[in-house]
Amino acid sequence: MSRPLRIQFPAAVYHVMNRGAARQPTFADDADYEAFLDTVGQAHRLWGIDVFAYCLMGNHYHPCLRTPKGNLSRVMRHIDGIYTQRFNRRHRRDGALFRGRYKAIVVDADEYLAAVVRYIHLNAVEGGVVEMPQDYRWASHQYYLQPKGIPSWLNIAQALEQLGGRKTFHEFVLSGNEESLKQYYAAPRHSPILGSEAFMERVREPGAAVAREFARYERRAVQAGPEHVIREVLRQYKIDREEIFRGVRGRENEGRKVAMYLVKRCCDRTLPEIAKYFGAGSYAALSWNCRSIESKMAKEKKFRNWIEKIAASIHQLQT
Repeated sequence: MSRPLRIQFPAAVYHVMNRGAARQPTFADDADYEAFLDTVGQAHRLWGIDVFAYCLMGNHYHPCLRTPKGNLSRVMRHIDGIYTQRFNRRHRRDGALFRGRYKAIVVDADEYLAAVVRYIHLNAVEGGVVEMPQDYRWASHQYYLQPKGIPSWLNIAQALEQLGGRKTFHEFVLSGNEESLKQYYAAPRHSPILGSEAFMERVREPGAAVAREFARYERRAVQAGPEHVIREVLRQYKIDREEIFRGVRGRENEGRKVAMYLVKRCCDRTLPEIAKYFGAGSYAALSWNCRSIESKMAKEKKFRNWIEKIAASIHQLQT
């Protein structure tokens, strides 16, 4: 059977959830939590997503986010994929970290945004980790009460406006989840849309923008092509095009490696396709070059920021 369609359209709001494979831990220490939030920040810079709330638990996560470009599948492929790479490097493991396909509920923000944010913020309380939601370090409720140090990608204004301010919002959260919402989330199978009947009809009507997240030819139509990447790498590194496509044994060629890494990251191409494009001989060599860039990014913050700047510029070129 084929996978069910993802409901995707510009400015859609989602409650996204995923859990560790076999319920294994997905966050082993503070550095893991920070790495996940940093990866969410990358997605914000690349695609302009707004995050209204988040809660990261030991073996699962809950963000509520908006995708201005209607590209949830691309955003979550980046977040889950990049974070898994970072987790595996730190803990010297390999293989899948998450159980597979994340769950995404389309949220009627006008009717349910505040309620979904409350549900997310109460996760650590319901799980017995803390008594008060603001005491949990890896959830966003703390910033709704005191925005000092708030991440640039966290949007608290909309939910606060719906309830009239911080004090009212805090009281709303402490009042607990409504029974109907508890039953909705507790149901073994429920609608992928949380909203009014009118909202559901609008989303489900013929012509609504949906996409199969695994259909490669559909994804390519909305992603950067390799030439976008090459042009931006040439501009940023101030090198000639031939240096990107010429590998010389024994000589460091960072521009070429960065171009390979960014084509792999930003363009929907298979490893053999990318290896052929660069004349790399084999995709094993391509993988090695990409891993060397990822390793340097993990060790050097300045270099990582430089690569993120180039990736953001590539995204701007295609929009």
